[in-house]
Formats: sequence, structure tokens, C-alpha cells
Amino acid sequence: MGDASFWQSIATQRHAHAQRYQPWLGEGNGANAPFTVVVIGAPGVGKSTLLRQLIHPLPLAAGTTPWPVSVFTPEPPVLWTDTPGWSSDQAPAIRCALEQADVCLWVVTEPDTSPPELGMMLKTWGRPVVKVINVRGGAMPAFAPPQGNLIATVAVRLFPHPQPLRREWPDGRVEWDTVTLAADLTPLQTLVADLLTSQTAIRTVNQLQHLADRERQWAHQQGQMPVAWAPLLVKSLLLTLSPGGWLSLGLSLGTDLVTLVFLSRRLHLPFTRHGINRLLVALVVSSATAGWLGEVGEWGGMMALGQGLWGGLTSYGLQRVARTYLQQGMTWQADGPDRLLRQIYQHLTPGTWLHTWVASLIQPDLGKSDHWTRDDTPSGGQS
Repeated sequence: MGDASFWQSIATQRHAHAQRYQPWLGEGNGANAPFTVVVIGAPGVGKSTLLRQLIHPLPLAAGTTPWPVSVFTPEPPVLWTDTPGWSSDQAPAIRCALEQADVCLWVVTEPDTSPPELGMMLKTWGRPVVKVINVRGGAMPAFAPPQGNLIATVAVRLFPHPQPLRREWPDGRVEWDTVTLAADLTPLQTLVADLLTSQTAIRTVNQLQHLADRERQWAHQQGQMPVAWAPLLVKSLLLTLSPGGWLSLGLSLGTDLVTLVFLSRRLHLPFTRHGINRLLVALVVSSATAGWLGEVGEWGGMMALGQGLWGGLTSYGLQRVARTYLQQGMTWQADGPDRLLRQIYQHLTPGTWLHTWVASLIQPDLGKSDHWTRDDTPSGGQS
């Protein structure tokens, strides 16, 4: 799956990034939790039967309970979670199980009768999804290439299936008999073994994606935050009453610095070196120009009033620039999750399911179609 030291390096950088911005981003989604595989699907498609044939000891049938049921296997160390059949009543519990999972097995029948909202939720989930088609008989369906976080589609036969058998005798007689085809999970077992071998990579990418999503949400929320008016009014009043010159310049600089500290604390973020030149330019424009408008003279009163108004306007601009800087310092740090995801993408072997999945996370238009319909059944590319 790759050099272990590479994944250790990525994990170390991710941990350092999360530590820097805690508690606003957090460590990641279940950083110390066991690797979790969740099985979801519509009622009666064979979710519990699938798990019974995949793992031992056998889990309780989730269809008989109104909540997800989990069982832990020590070898390999995996937490397997069975969920009730998808319905509006069960949706909150199933979403909660998905939040704690690393990989999802989406069980469907042929033809696929899954509710559209279930498919849309999995499309936007952002973590690996394996579509498992329970073929009850007949020919295997044709698979399209993997796309986005739907990394593979495999066909399994969960129940014994009667199959007609045609026999021809040398004398020309034709007889029909019936044979029973046993359950067959071989394609899924092969893929699951590959997924479990890649636990470290999957968990690391999931955690980075979690941090990246939290950063984008944070930046969006702060973008909706109104500018604080208290520093604007204080600076306007101080500059209106000051006589101008160096005193006004000092007051302007001082109030601007207090404004920046106030904004930084309000956003709960430290200042970093990223984009500091923007703040320096904004600070000079805001303070130096406002500090010389209030000279004493015939128009001293009007100039002082203009100084105060200009000081408030430049303070408003300073807050806007500083807020943008803080957002960018948060979202686009050199060691941020998006950059680490790009490093992982360059490290992976092209054509593998892991490469396709990571590409969909850092390049939304790569490996994704505009619609994820029931006919989109990609095949399982393996790494």
C-alpha cells in the first residue's frame, strides 16, 4: 500500500495541524476509535446475512432492532456495524453510524430499489463506499468505472439459488435438472481484504478530509460574521477629538492594533506569518492617512470630523482585510489538510481505487459525474 514512513509523516503533520487549531477543528473524526465498516441499505436486501457470512461471531440481525448493532473482530481489528433498513424513522440512527465509520458497504438488489435520498447521502459522504449487489440469480450485471467516493461495485450471491441444468444424451434426448448454486462472496472478500490492508491510508485520508471540511465550514461561518462596530466608533471618536499630527497617528495605530487583537480573539485564532504583508499595508493605510487630517486651522473642526469619519472607514476596511487574512491563514496553511491530501494523491499508484477516491476529494471534477443514478454501478479497481 506504500511506505509506512510516508503515512506516519502525513499523520504527524495532520496531528500538528489539528493541535494548532484546537478546539475549533478538533483532532479528527474518531482519531483513536477502531477502524469501522458500516453496512447500510434498504430493508430486506441482505445486510445482516452479508455480515453473517463475512465475519464471526455472528452479529445480531439489525432488522430486529431500531438501532445499529456492532461487533468487534480482533483479527483483523475492525468494528463491523450492521444497520436497520433505511427509512425516514431510522435515518437519524443510520447517519450517526455513518459519522463514526471509515468505510461503507452499501447493499442493494438487482435491480436497485434503494431510496434516492440514501444514494445522495452516500454520494456526499466523502468516505469510501463499496456498492454490493446481491444477485439472486441470472447473469452478473455490467459495471461502469468507479467514480468519486463510490470506489467499487461487486456482485455477491448471499443465498443458495436453484439453477436449471440442461443435459443432452447421445441418443438425442434432452433432460432438465436443477442444481443449487451456493452463496458466493469471493469478489467482496477480496476487496474487503484489500480495504483492511489499507486501514492506515483510509483512516488518514478520512481524518484529513474531516479537518478540511471543518476548515471550510469555519471560513464560511466567519464570512457571514458582521464587522464589529465598537472599534470603529471608538476610533472615530478618538480621532475627532485629537488635535492631529503624531498624537492622532499614535491613537490611530493603537486603536488599530487593539482592533486586530479583538478580532483575533473573537475568531479564536492566533495570527500567523501567512499573508502578514496584507495586514501591514492595511494598518499603514488605516493609521497614517487618518493621523494627519485633523490639523488645527480655519477648518480644524471640519478636518477633525473628517479625520474621525475617515478613521472609522479605514478601521472597517482593516477588519475586513484582517478577517480575510485569518480565514486564509486557517484554510490555506502550508501544512493544511488540503496540501497533505495533494501529497497523498501524488504518492498513490494511478488507476487504483484509493487514487481515484483521493482525486475526487481534492479535485471535485475529477472522477465524478454530475449525477449518481441507479445505473451508475462502477467496477472495483484494486490497488
